[in-house]
Amino acid sequence: MTGERRITQRYDTVAILFHWTVAIMIVVNVCLAWTLGSVDRHSGAHDQILTIHKSIGTTIFVLAVLRLAWRWWHPAPSLPGTIASWQRFATLFVQGLLYAVLVIMPLSGLIDAAAFSQPVHFFYLFDLPTVIRHNEPLGHLAFGVHKTAALALYAALFVHAAAALHHHYVLKDDILLGMLPKLKNSRDDQMIS
Repeated sequence: MTGERRITQRYDTVAILFHWTVAIMIVVNVCLAWTLGSVDRHSGAHDQILTIHKSIGTTIFVLAVLRLAWRWWHPAPSLPGTIASWQRFATLFVQGLLYAVLVIMPLSGLIDAAAFSQPVHFFYLFDLPTVIRHNEPLGHLAFGVHKTAALALYAALFVHAAAALHHHYVLKDDILLGMLPKLKNSRDDQMIS
């Protein structure tokens, strides 16, 4: 068919699953964080939202570590040769920033909770162990890191999504398609494992 794109290189199924699961969890967690600001801090609703926020953040941390390990043994597909060197650098920088933030944000949130002696009820199934004693200055520092990392996350996500859409709609290459789930009757040329 005319105008049909064929995906020549794509991420493997596990990498795609990690990517989209974490992406959805980030969107949900950001919405929960923004909601916290409009809920009375002393209400049961605030505690419930915060518990879910901490649980999702902890899950994102675990998935980010697993994703980094997976990426180590299953490298990303090569970028097309038409990509300029500054764009390659920008891609690596933004991806590195995203990975860093996906580790720093949950860790700083957990340190913040522990330093203020707040339990982390993981989806109400069990409490995460605390290895930090009550330390309010550390809690304030950790919360500052958490808020700063959130700003870095917003910026990195914006650039990441804008670049993906630019590649898809303007450059009309297959970079975005390589991260989308493979359709059953897809005509992909090759699968990168």
